[in-house]
Amino acid sequence: MEKLSDQGRLRPWMGFVLFGVVMAFFIFVCAPLQQNLGIPGLIITELAFLAMAVVYCLIRKVKIKEVLPVKKVKVREVIGCILLVLGIFPVSLMLVALTAIIFPSAAAEVTELNSFIFENLNFPMAVLIVALLPAICEEAIHRGAILSNFRGIKHDWVIVLIMGLFFGINHMSVLRFLTTMTLGLFLSYVVVKKNNIILSMLMHFTNNMISVCISYLAGAGNSAAATTSAAVDYTKVIGTYMVLGFASPILITLGLLLVYPEGHKKIRFLYAGVMAAALLVGGFTINTNNAKKNMVLNTTIGYLVTAEDKTNSMIDFTVEEDRDATVVVTVMNAEGNYRVRIDGDKGSNIINAPVPKGMVRMFTYNVSLQADHYVITVEAENNAIGEKPQIQITIG
Repeated sequence: MEKLSDQGRLRPWMGFVLFGVVMAFFIFVCAPLQQNLGIPGLIITELAFLAMAVVYCLIRKVKIKEVLPVKKVKVREVIGCILLVLGIFPVSLMLVALTAIIFPSAAAEVTELNSFIFENLNFPMAVLIVALLPAICEEAIHRGAILSNFRGIKHDWVIVLIMGLFFGINHMSVLRFLTTMTLGLFLSYVVVKKNNIILSMLMHFTNNMISVCISYLAGAGNSAAATTSAAVDYTKVIGTYMVLGFASPILITLGLLLVYPEGHKKIRFLYAGVMAAALLVGGFTINTNNAKKNMVLNTTIGYLVTAEDKTNSMIDFTVEEDRDATVVVTVMNAEGNYRVRIDGDKGSNIINAPVPKGMVRMFTYNVSLQADHYVITVEAENNAIGEKPQIQITIG
């Protein structure tokens, strides 16, 4: 990495000390401010990071313009940085899901974070405080002041690893440690290779901006949505995240190529393709296994409706423990009127509903199933006599 003209004034141990000071300041000053003042406390925290970066330069008598290097950016580099973020973001979702599976109690942080930020900010203010301020202030202290102490280290990967760990620790979150560390690795890599903090600020802003947009589009600004987010079963969604993010390795590899073509190796695309295929196959496999585990019943029956036998009660199933389920009933090869009932041995009636008319004869119900043995009954009316309906019932 390019050294400062006053590099002799900075040593790696100073980077560790500065990070310790930043963490102590955050824990004993900024965290109480955020707790007591809310959003104003968050703003003060971010501005304090920027001020600490500038003050550190003045104390150590190093040039601010070298600690916070600003250079003209190329279109190719901008596109590469955006591709990197688009690749990293789905990986972040996978890492959050993985962490929540290993540490289930950490999932509550989703609700706390949404409640703290999005219940108190409209969209423009969220863009300013959640996306823009951290992109400038956190980059100034991390990729600027702290990283500058490590410029004398010969191996760039050591600098990138240290800075990634620092960034993950700085966010003081079990749930987000892996995802913030991963982002910190790539932000640091870009600054180490290009010596231009504008690029890492752009990436940081884009990453946070995506989060802001998703949160508002998903309705995270209301308490109901925030409550729902805490109830997410990450064992069920991690497979979906893997499928949606299967292109991440390719996007990241292409982004690295555009940002730093000098260090590119063609074999990286082979590795990226293998990883993409693994994510796709792995995601589908997990989703298939989850579907099988959650499936209570998936069957199709057919019978001849006669005047003497208009009712069919051949399907039954048992639920071992209380659970919520979705019942989907589809009737094919039939034009008459039909009604479907699901009754438990303990006297509960879960569904008693007619099958709708139309080209697609299907209905869906979300139900709560108690531990019990159930019988599904299909009742046909007189206008269905002579038909041979095919009735598919899925409960999962």
